[in-house]
Amino acid sequence: MKRFMAAALILISGLFLSGCSNMSSAATIGGTEISMKIVEDSIAEILAERAKTDTSQMQLETGDALNRSQLQFLITNKIIEELAIEDKITITQAEVDSYRVTVIKNVGGEASLPNVLVNATLAPSNIVDILRRDLIIAKLSQAAVSSGLSEADANAAVQQLVIEKAKSLKIVINPKFGKWNDLTAQIEAADVTNGAVTP
Repeated sequence: MKRFMAAALILISGLFLSGCSNMSSAATIGGTEISMKIVEDSIAEILAERAKTDTSQMQLETGDALNRSQLQFLITNKIIEELAIEDKITITQAEVDSYRVTVIKNVGGEASLPNVLVNATLAPSNIVDILRRDLIIAKLSQAAVSSGLSEADANAAVQQLVIEKAKSLKIVINPKFGKWNDLTAQIEAADVTNGAVTP
């Protein structure tokens, strides 16, 4: 009986671990799932843009680092959108359009945008999300400054808001991407040595 129970526990444990590493979900944020396909599509788009760009002078993420950065981008966007809902912050299409004009001007024109996105490891299809995120953060920072904080302290306060919101959303990521750090709201590389000391 004891052998049966031990074998059953090993089997259940194995199924659980394999399910986590092979699930179709890259991450869950509260009740929201980020599918593996969304992350893979984002990475495929980035790699396609790199193929059309001279990247010889760029230091670009690849492999696991690229996987982590894209999932991190999607998770952070969701956290910030949740903060906007919580604080009743709205971003209008007019604000997005106006900010886009400013960004395009700052990077040297529409023709320069693809290179900028490649260098920043951002997919072109995510441009609206990027603009919305910047605008939400700006409004959160403005609110913090209005409460009496300096700009530097306001930025730190917004970062802390993101971390606390992430904790409340109970984020779980697929082990394929690494491990989630609640203290920093960041994905960290998995310890492939399992804690072993290497010479």
